[in-house]
Amino acid sequence: MTTPRQTEPVQIEPVQIEPVQAAPPPAEDTRTLDEKLRDLEEILRPLGRVMVGYSGGVDSAMLVVAAHRVLGDDVIAVTADSESYASGELEKARELLVPWGIRHVVIRTNELDNPDYASNPVNRCYYCKSAMLEQMKTKAAELGTDTIIYGQNADDVGDFRPGADAAREHGARAPLQEAGFTKQDVRDLARRWGIPAWNRPAMACLSSRFPYGTPVTAEGLRQVDRAEAYLRGLGYEQLRVRHHTDLARLELPGDEVTALLADGDRRRAIAAVLGDIGYARVTLDLRGFRSGSMNEVLAAGVAEAGEMADRAVQAAAACGLGEASAQRHDQVLCLELTDAAIAELARDEVRARLVESLEGLGARYGALDLAT
Repeated sequence: MTTPRQTEPVQIEPVQIEPVQAAPPPAEDTRTLDEKLRDLEEILRPLGRVMVGYSGGVDSAMLVVAAHRVLGDDVIAVTADSESYASGELEKARELLVPWGIRHVVIRTNELDNPDYASNPVNRCYYCKSAMLEQMKTKAAELGTDTIIYGQNADDVGDFRPGADAAREHGARAPLQEAGFTKQDVRDLARRWGIPAWNRPAMACLSSRFPYGTPVTAEGLRQVDRAEAYLRGLGYEQLRVRHHTDLARLELPGDEVTALLADGDRRRAIAAVLGDIGYARVTLDLRGFRSGSMNEVLAAGVAEAGEMADRAVQAAAACGLGEASAQRHDQVLCLELTDAAIAELARDEVRARLVESLEGLGARYGALDLAT
């Protein structure tokens, strides 16, 4: 196992996001799934020959099948392959299209060559989507396609999605969003049609594991990929390994957090394997899995360290967890607890109380050191 080394906290300037004026709530959509499908088909029918941005996830998979049902062989699925694509995902994307006989084109993108992307600004996804769409437009001209479409759904509206800005600038359309398909609608229809991705967890690109301001590197992406592949091999399906330079912060669903806290042997085994992969410290996020957790620090920035560690130790004691130690690492507040305290932390109500206390200190990411 890699020997832990002392590191200085990375100082990241607080990021200020201009507040978005809230739009009036939309009228309740009372259409059935079949009615939405008819609207989607009406949107797709006049598009002619289309090129679909296709990752293999449920949104793009359902969209490409829906387009194929309407337009037949005038549909081409396009997948961008790069270092940020998790290993095995391209093969799954290919296999999924076989039953429908949909033409599949793979383009190689090289986002890391662009310093605007590799420096990992808050709008990193804009540069990625722009690069992909530029290549898709070139390929579209070669293949004689009329329109580029992609799989954004109605639930994605209002979220922080710089990639959607790039799509609009390049004239790409989002038929699922236009037809009012929610994420649940997408999954329900994909299940009806027998699309294997219907129940797959969302799979954002590996670069989303890096805190904004931490450069995205090929080496770091390989670390994340290997770590997540190992954890999937243990049976974890919905997970993220957040890459805080030499610290890994694991996000798992709440019930799996509880189970892991109660299993000391597995905790230490995970810490050892991820240590061999290159992480000096391996931690478990106490709040559990949530998509887009890296966006949580955008509005408020990063809190000052101050006496946060000492106060975190006091918070642990107030929750009945006894002796503890805490350190600030980048944006993560790491706790080291005894085995008895960790067993107590496996109780949901105790963990919720501690998480609330840590957030009150300004610690966005409170995590347990798995090697303890």
